Amino acid sequence: MKEVLKDESNALEKTLEKISNLLEVKNSILDNDYVQLLGDTSKIIGLFRSASELILKKKFESFLKGFSINEKPIEIQLEKLKEYIDDETKAEFVADTFSEILLSNSSKACLIMGTILKDIVEMRNDLKHEELIAINALKDFYDVDISNFNIIQSVFVEKSEEKIGLTDILFKIKHNNLDDISVLMTLDKAAATQLLFKTSSVDMSTEVNDFENRRKEADDFYVMTTGGKLLTKYISRI
Repeated sequence: MKEVLKDESNALEKTLEKISNLLEVKNSILDNDYVQLLGDTSKIIGLFRSASELILKKKFESFLKGFSINEKPIEIQLEKLKEYIDDETKAEFVADTFSEILLSNSSKACLIMGTILKDIVEMRNDLKHEELIAINALKDFYDVDISNFNIIQSVFVEKSEEKIGLTDILFKIKHNNLDDISVLMTLDKAAATQLLFKTSSVDMSTEVNDFENRRKEADDFYVMTTGGKLLTKYISRI
């Protein structure tokens, strides 16, 4: 078991070294004398650092779980990742993905990011806009956002339409006893991260002075982007 962990560590170290060489990145934060001084003189800082390390470890383990394929040894997959990084653009992308994993708010999000990165490496395709959107959005998602987004996408499936109204989503919330505020916050987050396009539609044929009818005809509509569709595919896997 120790040998397996050592192999994984060496494979990851080689991958990070390749990224560093391509981007000329130097890790100077932890080498900062002031940071080290705080760590040496404050037990509280040391406690926070230990807690943070545990959280980061859990996030990265979730990423590695998503990144593994058919339970093959992870070091083999990391070696494929190292081979995939053959230019500065890919190095930046992988480095940014690692950063987003560590800054993410959800272990489930890390798992999905790992799965997306695994498919990118396996296909060896050029990076697509929808992949970048999905990974970036996942960084800001909590576990509950992932569940809520799955609910939102189910409305598109049920309506069999490319565009759905806010009233359709509110109907889903009401008839399934869901937390309306929570789902609506995820809806706003999805629109802000380009998983959804938000548009407003008003039937201008309605008389101007017929306020009540105009209110009923007005609605916010949402269209799922390719990034949103990609994310729903990966959410369904977990």
